[in-house]
Amino acid sequence: MSGADDLDPALAFTVAAVWRRERISCPHPDWIASWMNDGLDGGAQDFVRFHLEESQCPYCNATLSDLRAREDAAKAAPMQDLKDRLLRSTATALRNRR
Repeated sequence: MSGADDLDPALAFTVAAVWRRERISCPHPDWIASWMNDGLDGGAQDFVRFHLEESQCPYCNATLSDLRAREDAAKAAPMQDLKDRLLRSTATALRNRR
């Protein structure tokens, strides 16, 4: 009788390894975005939270990081525009005072 150490490495796999490799349980990025913005209800919210926080899926956590970075960049753009307009109006006002 052969033991686990005698298995061909190509045949040695677990269900968890297959699920991770094939990303079977990964939610769609739209679900992750909705979860991030508290847009999911009940079981869907719980599932995505579990997948990200408890299972710590590296692929979906990377997606979450990308979504957060995009959101931060989108929030920063209007603020930068406001800063630019304030700078221009201040410069114009100072020039007109002469």
